[in-house]
Amino acid sequence: MSPELNIAKKAALKAANSIEQLIHKNQLLSVNKKLNNGFVDQAINVSLDDIFYTLKRAYPEDEIQTDDHTLTEFQNPARVWLINPLNGVTNFLYGIPHCAISIILQEHGVTKEALVYNPITDEEYTATKGKGAFLNQHRIRISNLNEPNESLTATNLTEDKVKLPIQAKAMRTIGKHVADVRVMGCPALDLAMVSSGKLNGYWQSEMKASEMLGGILLVEESGGQCMDFSAKRNFTNKGQVIAGNLKVSAWLSTQLKAVYQA
Repeated sequence: MSPELNIAKKAALKAANSIEQLIHKNQLLSVNKKLNNGFVDQAINVSLDDIFYTLKRAYPEDEIQTDDHTLTEFQNPARVWLINPLNGVTNFLYGIPHCAISIILQEHGVTKEALVYNPITDEEYTATKGKGAFLNQHRIRISNLNEPNESLTATNLTEDKVKLPIQAKAMRTIGKHVADVRVMGCPALDLAMVSSGKLNGYWQSEMKASEMLGGILLVEESGGQCMDFSAKRNFTNKGQVIAGNLKVSAWLSTQLKAVYQA
């Protein structure tokens, strides 16, 4: 594991410990009471603080960002850390152990390091560009299942109700041909699961950079392929990703082009 990933792991573990303490403190509360006392916001904030200060101490000259904010005084666009302190917050709120901390390092706009960590189950996905992808420090490979009817796929839906009909159409179109489609509620972790073969394919629109860039590196370093809905690599501008092995991702691309260009 690279020095940068070791620091990212240290940051994620510290954040996970803070989240665990918060869970224990609030474990007897109902969902409504958790909402009223700001449980989710507290979890996001303690996680973000732990990650930010760990990264800043280790790399004080690097820029540190979330999807919405630049957190550092120093502006070094050559090295940028992108943090998602807690993806899958609805799952987290309801006690479903499917959420993730995502920490990504980009150098000159290229994703070099990625960590996607589930603070509840202790699953740790890591990748370094050119050096492979790992789950709990064991090398992982993309699924070799090539037939759509054998493929377990996943997606997540936008909160923008105007765009739900076309997303529902995409689910129906793909769902007719695959083993099943899952909507699991944590894009960063769902996409990472493709890299270990737990899912055979994934697609989503309206994604944030912190939800997709780590998973894209994981998938590609495990031997898979990622593209946007136009079969290009304009991920962050379009907020779209298709992921899978070469055959499954190409098939998904064909299906999605038919839906979104109709």
